[in-house]
Amino acid sequence: MNKHLSLDLSTLLSNFKEKVTKFLEIKNLSEWSAQTFKDREEKIRNTALSLAGECVAVLLNKLSQSQSALNTAISQTENMSNKAFRKHGNYTRHILTVGQVKVTLSLPYMVERHQQSHQKGKYLKLGFCPFLKWLGIEEGLTPHLWATVTKYGAIAGSYEAARTIELLHKYFVV
Repeated sequence: MNKHLSLDLSTLLSNFKEKVTKFLEIKNLSEWSAQTFKDREEKIRNTALSLAGECVAVLLNKLSQSQSALNTAISQTENMSNKAFRKHGNYTRHILTVGQVKVTLSLPYMVERHQQSHQKGKYLKLGFCPFLKWLGIEEGLTPHLWATVTKYGAIAGSYEAARTIELLHKYFVV
């Protein structure tokens, strides 16, 4: 998982090129084997997955910084319910993307107005981030990643069993 994610696409592409270039080097061919090739293939794949996850993180960050996107999210989620909601500050959420890339977003948080009381400050304890609901990432995983977790959960028979599947380890932090 990336400790510090650059949100500049040029930097991400430059870092990717630097990382993957060393895996494309052809040296010491007498020491190569099927296992050597398989290892290189896996390193290239993982590096590409990380780049894909970083690009998704950049997209999420740009969307979360857009007031128009935030307003659209609030508008769209208000239409899903007849309940009255009120803004309740910002909430920091970590979203996991492919390639085990985590992006941290600070998002508006909404709570349902308490229908029984008109006292100021009386809200239900549960709320939500309209942005996350709008994009289908309320669980903290991007849709592609969530579909992968769900698929392996169905195959394995349980979520816990799915977490042990080796392919899932490439997507999900265990």
